[in-house]
Formats: sequence, structure tokens, C-alpha cells
Amino acid sequence: MPRIDVDGVSLYYERAGNGEPVVFCHGIPTDYRAWSSQAEALSGRYSTITYSRRYAYPNKREGDGMDSTIGNNAADLKGLIDKLGVAPVHLVGHSYGGFTAAFLAADHPDLVRTLVLVEPAIGTLLVEDPSSSGQMLSLLIRSPSVALSARRFLTSVESSSKALAAGNGDKAVQLNVDGIQNKVGAFASMPESSRKMMLDNAKTIAELSTHLPPFKAHIGKISCRTLVINGQDSAVWLRRIGELAARSIPNSEALAITGARHFPHMENPSEFNSNVLKFVSKRE
Repeated sequence: MPRIDVDGVSLYYERAGNGEPVVFCHGIPTDYRAWSSQAEALSGRYSTITYSRRYAYPNKREGDGMDSTIGNNAADLKGLIDKLGVAPVHLVGHSYGGFTAAFLAADHPDLVRTLVLVEPAIGTLLVEDPSSSGQMLSLLIRSPSVALSARRFLTSVESSSKALAAGNGDKAVQLNVDGIQNKVGAFASMPESSRKMMLDNAKTIAELSTHLPPFKAHIGKISCRTLVINGQDSAVWLRRIGELAARSIPNSEALAITGARHFPHMENPSEFNSNVLKFVSKRE
């Protein structure tokens, strides 16, 4: 199995095709396999690199997951790009991996050619501290539908975290996926291969309990061309984050994938791949 060691963190990766490099950074609770359709679609024209973040399958990392912060994952990603010698890259990040990708692009613009943020879970664009009742009340006053949507997801995070702590990884995954999809039965309705991948990554749900860095003042530092993608039917709070990200990044555009929620690259890969190919192939 091809692996890169970054400061003691072992990262599994797969590479296919030739051309300009496209690196994919997955979210919770998935791994490098979440991008199989994208690797297949883009590898005819690009060199695709899919990898598993530090606690994701098939990496074997000891610990409780609390060291899998946005900052640490961005450092891992930088190390991967540096050690493979592929900069600058087209960088695609989903959810927690989207926050990681945005964090890297803001701090290291030399490493990123273009950026695609897929349902980026940059919660601190809404409130800097979701545990603050005052900040959540302020959000409720400003944007009631966004606040209520975010509260529903945070409730699902509490439930999935408790299930994980109790050793019930399967229940934790089901609660997490139903919560992020804002749909009861969402996990059960997914293809068997997707469910298996997610169950393999139950441990990554612990990342939801890590501290998210403030990013409102930071996101404007992203200078590369950026595409922000949301699922058309995604939860209100996630779509608002997408709007805020697209508004805050100077050279950005946004689009919605039809018939999709939080996993548009898996739910409607054909439309997703077509738009990403068009975006990364565009020249200034």
C-alpha cells in the first residue's frame, strides 16, 4: 500500500493518470474511496491523488481522534503535497476536508492552483463558538432558519458522539449521516458500498468534537480561483456557509448540484464531475 509519512503520521494514498495534479481531501465519515468516481472521471486528463486523513481507513492510528484538528489535518495535507512534489495542485475538499483545504489555501497560496470546496463545514463562519449560547442566540435573531438548522445538526452530533463513546460505532455513523443529511433514514438508503465505507470510518466522528479555528478574518486570504459547491437539497446551515464562503473569497463562484444533499460527489457524480472538470480546465 502506498503511504506517505508526515511527521509521524502515516497517510494512505492512491494516484492515477497524468497531467496537472488534483488532490482530494475527504470529510467525515469517509476516506479516499469517497472520490472513486472523481478519480475515474478526471484521471484521463489529470493526475488524481486521493488519500485518507490521519484516522481514516486504511490508516491505523492509535488515539481518540482529538488530535485530528483542522490545523493538524492541514499540516498533514501540506506534508503530503510537499513529499509528493506536486505543488501547485488543484485541491478539492469535502465537509471537514473542505475546511482543511480552505485552511491550507489561505496559509499556503503557493501550494494551491485552484480550490473546490464541497459543502465546506466551516462552522465558524456562522458563529465562532457554537457552544456559546449568546452567539447561538445572536444567530437565531439574525437568521432563525439557519440557527434552527444548525441546532438540529448539533443535537445529532451530541447523540452520535455519545454512541461512539459507548462503543457503538454503527449507531454513531447512522446518527451522524442522518444528521448531516438532515433526513431520517438517509444512511440506510445509501448504497451498500457507501455504508460499508462509512462504517469503516466510525472513529472519525470524534473529529466533530475538536475545536474549530476562527476563520472569518482568514478566509479572505484565499487568492486562487475557487468553486464552492453545495447540494441543492442540503441543510440550510450548510448552504448558508457556502454562500458566506463564496462571498468572502475574492475570486470565487458557487453552484448547487441537483438532487443532492451533503455528499454531492457521491449522490450525483455525473453532474458534479462535469462541473469540476469544467472549472479546473478553465484558464484565466
